Amino acid sequence: MIPRILWTVATCIALAPSSLPGQVGKETSGYVHLQNGEEFQLSLDALLERGRQAFAAMWTATEGGGRPHTNGVGGMLADPGSPLSFPRNFNRISAMDSNGCAGCHNLPFAGGGGDFVTGVFVAGQRFDAVTFDHGDGIPLRGAVSEAGGFATLPDVANYRATLGMFGSGYIEMLARQMTMDLRAIRDALAPGGSAPLKTKGVSFGILSRSADGSTYGVSQVEGLPEQSLQGPVPSLIIHPFHQSGSVISLRQFTNNAFNHHHGMQSEERFGAGVDADGDGFGNELTRADITAVSLWQASLQVPGHP
Repeated sequence: MIPRILWTVATCIALAPSSLPGQVGKETSGYVHLQNGEEFQLSLDALLERGRQAFAAMWTATEGGGRPHTNGVGGMLADPGSPLSFPRNFNRISAMDSNGCAGCHNLPFAGGGGDFVTGVFVAGQRFDAVTFDHGDGIPLRGAVSEAGGFATLPDVANYRATLGMFGSGYIEMLARQMTMDLRAIRDALAPGGSAPLKTKGVSFGILSRSADGSTYGVSQVEGLPEQSLQGPVPSLIIHPFHQSGSVISLRQFTNNAFNHHHGMQSEERFGAGVDADGDGFGNELTRADITAVSLWQASLQVPGHP
C-alpha cells in the first residue's frame, strides 16, 4: 500500500494546473501564462487545456491576486486611506471572495455551479469591504449605501447561486443570432413606420422610426438593457449574461469576474503594463489567457442526463 503522505503528494502533483509552485514564501498558482500571439500557435485542444488550467488556478498575492486599492467594479476605493490589505483583503460579501474560478464553479466538476456556501452577493462589490459597522459613515466604505442609510444584509447585495457555465457558449451564440434578427428588423424599418421586434418566438416590443428616418423610438421596446437602446440608432444588442442582462459575452464576463472575485486584472480590461490596483503587478492576465479561458467556458457542453 502506498503510504498516505506519498499518495497525497502524488495527488497534488496530478491536480496541479501546470508546474508546481516555486520557493516557500513565493507560492503561485502554478499556471503558466500564455504570451499574446501564442494562442494562435497552439492546437485547439492545447488552447482549451490552458483555459481549463486558468479556470482551475488558485491565484496568490505573489502573482497579482488581490486588489488593495480598487473595488470589485474596477474603480478606486471610497476610502483610499484604507487599502484592502490584511485583514480587509478577503470579504465574502464585497469580495475578493475566492482564489480561483473553480473555487465556486465546481459542481459536479469545474465549470459547473456551486453549493449554497459559494453563492455570489451581486452588487456587493461596489463597497470597499462590507462591515456593517455603524461607526463607519463613509458611503460605500463598509456600512453606508449610496442613499446615505446603513446597509443591512438583505439589501447590501443580491445573493444568488453560483452560475453553472455548461452550455454558455450556446447561450452566447443564440444571443448573437437574435441580435442579428432584431437589427435586420431595425434596418428594414421605413421612415415614419413601426414594427414588432420579435425573434425565435420572443417579443421585445415595438420599435418605431422618425419621419425623417434619422432616429428610432424605443419607448415601446421591452426586455433590452438601457445600453442597447441609447443613441439615434439603437444597437439592440441582447446581453445574455447576468440576470440584469448587462454582460454581452463570456469574454466580458471573464474579464470582470477575474477582477471582482480574485483581484486579477487583465491587460485587456485595464491596459498593458498598468498596475491598476496598486499591488505591484501589471499584466496579471494576458489577452491570450483571457482568450483561452473564455473559449474553454464556451466549449462546455449543454447539461444532460446520465
